[in-house]
Amino acid sequence: MMPMPPSPPAQVAEAPIPAAPLRFDLKGALGRAKEQNALLKAAAARVDERRGLITAIRADALPQLSALGDFTRNRDVSILNSSFGDTAASLGFDKNSLVSPRSVYTTQLSLSQPLYYFGKLNSALEVAKVGEQEALAAYTTAELDTLHGVAKAYLAVLGAQAQLDVVAVRLKTSERFLEDVKSKLDAQSATHLDLLRAQAELQGVLPEVLQAKADFARAVELLDGQLGIDPRAALSLAPLEVPEIPTHLASVSRSEITQLEQQEKAIGINDRILSSDLKPKLDFNASYGWQAGKTTNLFHEPYETWRVSLSLKVPIFDGLRSSGKRAQNRAVLEQVRQQKVDLERQIQVQQQTAKREIEKSIALLEAATKAHDAGDEALRVSREAFDQGLITSLDLLQAERAERQMESQRIRAQLGVWAALFDERRSLGLPPI
Repeated sequence: MMPMPPSPPAQVAEAPIPAAPLRFDLKGALGRAKEQNALLKAAAARVDERRGLITAIRADALPQLSALGDFTRNRDVSILNSSFGDTAASLGFDKNSLVSPRSVYTTQLSLSQPLYYFGKLNSALEVAKVGEQEALAAYTTAELDTLHGVAKAYLAVLGAQAQLDVVAVRLKTSERFLEDVKSKLDAQSATHLDLLRAQAELQGVLPEVLQAKADFARAVELLDGQLGIDPRAALSLAPLEVPEIPTHLASVSRSEITQLEQQEKAIGINDRILSSDLKPKLDFNASYGWQAGKTTNLFHEPYETWRVSLSLKVPIFDGLRSSGKRAQNRAVLEQVRQQKVDLERQIQVQQQTAKREIEKSIALLEAATKAHDAGDEALRVSREAFDQGLITSLDLLQAERAERQMESQRIRAQLGVWAALFDERRSLGLPPI
């Protein structure tokens, strides 16, 4: 047997090169959300839908012109069932000829125009226009909710990043402490108990590292989704400095209140539409064209056909249907009014709560800053003492851990000031920045 040729070397799949992280600052993230957020696009489409509704309703008040072309072939036996049909045979008529199939060709133009509906058409157009304003207010509400959601998600990523940095430093410190203890154990200046403590310290940090990584990944995924980015995309966010807290922010009209006001207005107009259903309506209809049994006779005299009519419809009794609809409409109007009152009270509570939260967050930041300064100084003293051999590496490890924890608290307190500022601006109907 001939030897088998050597098989070609297996192709090793190359690892995909990770894409560079997308870089954003807070302003850029908010701008990206305005352009790509799915909820905002849906709200904008709703505004377009309401504008299309205005055009559709306006068409109901305009003339409707249509062209008709029709071919009909039928066999009508109704004449045989009439008194003439009973005497047709005695008069010499062939019954089959009376009911023989006939073809009719028709071409005509039809015109219809509503003349007077006691304000129903104009009221319907008003409702559509009010609906457009309500959709615009809803878009503003969706935009504010989205932008503030992105701002809070931005803070969440920065907070998760700060915690991840803290545990990463703690991990390195624990590894360094373990190596130090191993060196001392070889030099017989440390005990086996010291080694076990160092190993326990390292193993205790590992779950915190995994949790911090998971929290950071989750925060990035949430922000990616709000920015309209693939959730697997990596982000690089610019840090935030301590914000300047304005002494006074001017409130604007809340879009949520505007929505309810427009709904209230539309329901009031709808009551006029319902009442107009009980009033007379006047329509004009006209048609002109040709009707013949042969196509050669179309568009020739005397096969012209035309019709003009004025129709007046006077409702007399509709089984109290309109009365029931108006009662239902009034109940809905009362619901909207009470929702508006409740929402106004909630907004007042939000504004007062936001002011108190800003004061508290500033106080927390000042306390966290002082604590970090003290921890930083304690770490400096501990390092000097360790270099002089006055304390052990475990003492230095604890000092570094305390300083990192205080640094994390300071960053979180700083982000808390931003979050409180965002809450106040949202309560006033303002964007995050």
